[in-house]
Amino acid sequence: MEREDFTIRPGRRDDAAAAARLWMQSAEEHAAYDPVYDTSPGAEHTMRRFLSEMARGGNSFLFVAVSEHEIVGFISGELREGSPTFRPRSWASVDDVFVTPDHRSLGVGRALVATVSVWAGDKGASGVSLQVAAANDRARKFYDELGFREISVYEVLEF
Repeated sequence: MEREDFTIRPGRRDDAAAAARLWMQSAEEHAAYDPVYDTSPGAEHTMRRFLSEMARGGNSFLFVAVSEHEIVGFISGELREGSPTFRPRSWASVDDVFVTPDHRSLGVGRALVATVSVWAGDKGASGVSLQVAAANDRARKFYDELGFREISVYEVLEF
């Protein structure tokens, strides 16, 4: 696919509403993988507040992809320490990453992850970590192509 012009920049508090709308699109896609991802009432409002806090920086991050003055993707998370029972490591833990369907396969996702990798390196982190829906084959392939490796499997038993 052809590469589209876009920029990656640190998210600002006023980007939180647009990023939260994208998060809702992501949640809809995830709910198709498994109903455990169904959102609660008020989820968009909650995400708006959460992403606004992430934009404050420090040990959290929000980066946005902008194309033609529109936010078309975002990545958010925070620096987290690994278990105290293992060799000390810190990770840039990605909570959410999403690119609008019409901007996929254009390098936006790669650029978002690369930006977090640089941010993590500047913070002295050991690497980047994330979780991905088991049924999301496209994302799993994407992360594999970026060099991520599976080290754990998250399982649930619902009642």
